[in-house]
Amino acid sequence: MLGYDSPTEAVSRLPEQFVDVTQSVWEQFAKAVDESLHRVDFAGAYRNGQVFLQARDGLRGRPPLLIEWKGSHRSPGHDQLPIDLRVDHVYLISCKYSSKILLNAAPSNLFAASRDVGDWYDHAAPEQHQALYAAVRAEIDTNSDLPPFVGDLAKHHRTKLKTVLAKNEWSAKCAAAYRELAAEVGRVTANQWRKSVATKRQREALLWRLLRIGPAPYYVLGSAKDRSLRLLVTTPWDWRRRFEFRDLEMWGEEAGQPKIGWRATVRDHEAAAETNVDGHVEVRWSHGRFAQAPEAKVYLDTPHNQVPGYLHIDDADSWSGAHSGSGIQLPLS
Repeated sequence: MLGYDSPTEAVSRLPEQFVDVTQSVWEQFAKAVDESLHRVDFAGAYRNGQVFLQARDGLRGRPPLLIEWKGSHRSPGHDQLPIDLRVDHVYLISCKYSSKILLNAAPSNLFAASRDVGDWYDHAAPEQHQALYAAVRAEIDTNSDLPPFVGDLAKHHRTKLKTVLAKNEWSAKCAAAYRELAAEVGRVTANQWRKSVATKRQREALLWRLLRIGPAPYYVLGSAKDRSLRLLVTTPWDWRRRFEFRDLEMWGEEAGQPKIGWRATVRDHEAAAETNVDGHVEVRWSHGRFAQAPEAKVYLDTPHNQVPGYLHIDDADSWSGAHSGSGIQLPLS
């Protein structure tokens, strides 16, 4: 975004425009970009910055004076916009590389259950959860130090289970018990989710939440499989100018883990046609089997470039200027 002539120049020193990036973090980054594991992502990121600098819907050839990095700290509250960078106090940017995950949430928050729910598996499928745990305990607990009931697992018990189960695949008996758990969690969760959004307006608001469409527009600069992502994510206000929400469906899926499918139907007034947006939610243990209570990961299955409200940032060839020592020169028209 700063208009460097080459990737080499871009990593040669910590830019003075950066805020919240320490010298040690910068040195770690500069070293990593030359490693084979990161070269492709770095090349894509460098190009994304070039495009954003020149884009009519981006910086329009004006190098930023300030780039703030969020880093690893988490914002307070639920489902904040997924922002990694803030440019000149105005441009909010999410850097998303090779990920289809839209949102990580507590199941009790996403599926509108009681906030007192601790372990979603116990809430949605208590019998199947206990049956799976009993099968696992019978196979690995040679010292009888694990409690008989899954709800009594303490942190040190979960650490032991995580360590042991990470080294071994499910046995046939445990695999069968897990399939039963997955099917029941998917069925019960889908039913409860549907009941929590009984009105059309509630379902529309849920779709915006799933797609991370919020009160402020922001950009997504990244990649997905074999293509770059350069998108402007609009607000609900902008969304309704062009699109009409028709419906949102949810259902439990037979899969290798608890899975809930969802599909939204949207009318695109500009194209005079209806379109679908597909995704799914996986309810799975965080950090390994039995390691922590399950979390809900929301995935987008429809390509980003086909999602209503995700607008392409154009390359804006007519706005591209030549970079020189005195900065970016813009055409007069």
